[in-house]
Amino acid sequence: MKRTLPEKNNQFVATNLVTIEGYIVHINNITKNNGNSNHHYSFLVSLEDQSTVRIIMYLSKVASCTLHNQLKASLRSGRGASITSLREQNGQYTCTISTKVEQKDYEFRPDSIRVKNLDNLKNEINDRLCTVEVRISNITDEIPVIFEENQFKRVQKMKKNVIITDTTNALELTIWESHFNRIVLGDSYHIRLLKIRIFNDQISLTATADTSFIKIEDLQETVNEIDNNIDRCQTLRGKIMSIEKNSDQFACQGCGGLNITETSNIIACNDCHSRLFKDTSINDDNLKIMISTVNNQEYNLKIPKSLIINLLNVDKTFSIENTDIFYNESSLNNLLSTDVQFTYSEITGLITDVAIYIQH
Repeated sequence: MKRTLPEKNNQFVATNLVTIEGYIVHINNITKNNGNSNHHYSFLVSLEDQSTVRIIMYLSKVASCTLHNQLKASLRSGRGASITSLREQNGQYTCTISTKVEQKDYEFRPDSIRVKNLDNLKNEINDRLCTVEVRISNITDEIPVIFEENQFKRVQKMKKNVIITDTTNALELTIWESHFNRIVLGDSYHIRLLKIRIFNDQISLTATADTSFIKIEDLQETVNEIDNNIDRCQTLRGKIMSIEKNSDQFACQGCGGLNITETSNIIACNDCHSRLFKDTSINDDNLKIMISTVNNQEYNLKIPKSLIINLLNVDKTFSIENTDIFYNESSLNNLLSTDVQFTYSEITGLITDVAIYIQH
């Protein structure tokens, strides 16, 4: 769990200096600050868990830095690096006057700069960086986007939506004004360090200030149809340990009491006799189920009532159509300790297929 400590105004929080170990995958140019004549730059380090951190170096009015040259040398060497004497505060890293770069060899390599096909990106994590080789198949007109920098200032930026394709899939890529002149419709590119965006089980890509576009030979026979839906399903075998209703607690609107009698479609208060039809649109078609696999891993999932009925029909000599069985614990208990093979979505936790498995 993450805990946020209360802030104290005008109080500097002392932090110990830390060391970051990984691979330097990108170094930005030295840039003049917006608010003054000083300079700064940032660079990205890929860590062992394949996440990346940004480290910032603040400079004076002189736009030169020995550390900047050391970082470039480390990037060219192909080796890892240990960046020492960094100040960390609230997950942000900045260099100090004591920061040094020491080249090292590690057993891991940065995954973010390895070329992956578009279909394999569906297995990645939101906000991870990736590198692809694709063809530009479509570019939209400029689209204005408003950003609120603070409560007094709003900034308009322009973006374009680009369709990129390879031999496995096609995805949408968002680029910003600084990228507009870097790509040409119909050409193919090695695009390094795109950010993966996953929202509502759909994947898209976004270019950032760290993204580079390198023109390559034209890719042939690319896929034109976009498939951005993420469907991470897994099929396992295990034993049903428990089945129960979703723990929605109804309270009486008339008296506020919890002395409720619930049927398949009616909620009745035993105190003031208020009644209403139950809203069956939320969670009512799913039950909670716990399955233990052969390697003693427990899966707490959701299962549609229709799949439960199918299991009961297999085990019984009569057909069960009355949904009131879900309010009769003995009916559900008949399935306990049953060996099943089931398929579930790793994203939603919903079982999409289940069948009784007979061990031989």
